[in-house]
Amino acid sequence: MLLIDKIAYENRLIELSPGVKSIFYLCLLALCFLAAPIIQVVISVIVGAVTVYVAKVKVKRYLKWLLVPAPFLVISILTILFSISSNSNGFIFDISVFHHYLGITESSLHLGVRLFFRSASCVICTYFFILTVPFHQLLLVMKKAHLPALLIELTMLMYRFIFIFAEEFLIIKRAQDMRFGFKGIRNSYQSLGVLIKILFFQTFDRFNKMILSLEMKFFDGDFPL
Repeated sequence: MLLIDKIAYENRLIELSPGVKSIFYLCLLALCFLAAPIIQVVISVIVGAVTVYVAKVKVKRYLKWLLVPAPFLVISILTILFSISSNSNGFIFDISVFHHYLGITESSLHLGVRLFFRSASCVICTYFFILTVPFHQLLLVMKKAHLPALLIELTMLMYRFIFIFAEEFLIIKRAQDMRFGFKGIRNSYQSLGVLIKILFFQTFDRFNKMILSLEMKFFDGDFPL
């Protein structure tokens, strides 16, 4: 079991209806999209503190988890902040690059700040949802929302293959570590290539075995929930 799943099954709100938590989460997302940055900051602080208490997770670990999507957020913000022009008019900050100017305008800075706080607050609200709603409750919510059965089944299968992928990765990585496969840069690159190759074939092999086991059980294409 992944640590996030373990926390979701042991959180203080496990007895609360998943439908109520889902509606609360959607309302928080809508508020984060529409509110001003100062309101988004307040929501982030409150929801973050509530998540730490409800999920019984350490603050340091929670902050580390928040850093996971940080690179994607930073890249997105930078692409919005900076623009290129043949002249420096309108830039509040610029750098000359090959007879052009790379800089930040007042409008792009305003948009970047709003996007940062909006994205950060939505991520914090999403962490509250995934740390308080176990996966089987999420499937029940999707079913009650009358989402397509195919979408629910695909979600369940993708969730299942996360565990398969992680298990195969750990087995291969542990075997390589026992043979000092990642000692030195050259060995590390070679071991990484072998790991990716074996992981690809092993995952497909596990998938074929799963299909075979389903056929032996007369699987008719429908996963009962």
